[in-house]
Amino acid sequence: MAHVDPAHLVELALRNAIPTDTDAEALRHVGQCDACRDDLRMLTRLVTAARTAETVDLPTPPPEHVWRHITREVARETGAPPPPDYPWPGPEPDS
Repeated sequence: MAHVDPAHLVELALRNAIPTDTDAEALRHVGQCDACRDDLRMLTRLVTAARTAETVDLPTPPPEHVWRHITREVARETGAPPPPDYPWPGPEPDS
C-alpha cells in the first residue's frame, strides 16, 4: 500500500467517525511504516493538545501600542488604508 493520504491521517487522529475498512487498512500500513506512524503520532498529539487547551493556555494579545505599530507598518508597506477603528490614541503614522 502507498503511504496514507495526509487528510486520512488527520481523520484518524481526530477519531470523529466510526472506523471503516479503509481505516483498518490505513492503520495496518501505519503499523509498518515509520513515516506514516510518525505523522499520525504528531497529528494525534496536536489534536489532543488542541482539545485539552484552556483559556489560560492561549496567548495573550499584544499591547495596543504593538498593534498600532503593526497597523502603521502594514499601511505604509502596502498602501492600504488603516482599519476603520484607526486612529488609536497616540501619534499618527509616519507619512
